[in-house]
Amino acid sequence: MRVGRRTRTGATDARRASAASVVSNREPEYPLRLPEAFQPSVVRAVKPMRKRDGRPGPPQGYPKDPDRYADPANWKYPVHTPFHARAARRYFNKPGNRARYTPEEQAYVDKKINEALERFGVAVKIRGGEIEEEAGIIQADVPMNKDIDRMGLDELLLVLLGRNRLESAKGIAPELISIDKETATLLSGSVKAYAVRIDTKERLLEHDCVDFRTNRATARLLCKHLGAFLRQVDSARGIRLLRGLLRERDHWTFQ
Repeated sequence: MRVGRRTRTGATDARRASAASVVSNREPEYPLRLPEAFQPSVVRAVKPMRKRDGRPGPPQGYPKDPDRYADPANWKYPVHTPFHARAARRYFNKPGNRARYTPEEQAYVDKKINEALERFGVAVKIRGGEIEEEAGIIQADVPMNKDIDRMGLDELLLVLLGRNRLESAKGIAPELISIDKETATLLSGSVKAYAVRIDTKERLLEHDCVDFRTNRATARLLCKHLGAFLRQVDSARGIRLLRGLLRERDHWTFQ
């Protein structure tokens, strides 16, 4: 009896050990690592080399400091303002433009553009797997193929407002807009219950609506109230002011 019990126990133990060995050598049902095709690849960022289509120097009216370009060797993709950084992202996202660079150079240009967007408060958000590039802040780009001096009032406002806010600005009734003071360097008044003050000498733009204070001023852009206000100003003066603002936004205070 004792021998039989030991034998059965030994056989049972052997079977358990054998089963454990099989389980331990079996591939996990769910891989612990993603397949190679889905592994994130890390590319070292390398500054672009000179290209055949590279510019010999900065375009007229653009910064002379190469560090203000995402591709400094070729004077391409300027990122010195929120508008240009946003435009650089849009243009560099095009496959044909990216194809001119090696993967390492692409990583460098991407890094420079993203750093500029972050610096200007233009964060890139992802919703539902889709990139929301404008992140609720920049909704229009400075046209890369059009001189600012050739842009009219609504074209300039489109850059500073975006299409939706420009339409909203046009919808504000003129009787809700008041220009109380107008001198060579100062414009002040109100839109609805909100105050507006634009001082070109001090390079200061003050406005107190929530959209401007919490969102637009961060990226030195305008809200619908400021757009409506500037559409009531003499057209020639409004155009001069907006052209100067676009060129010198880095030197203006938005508050």
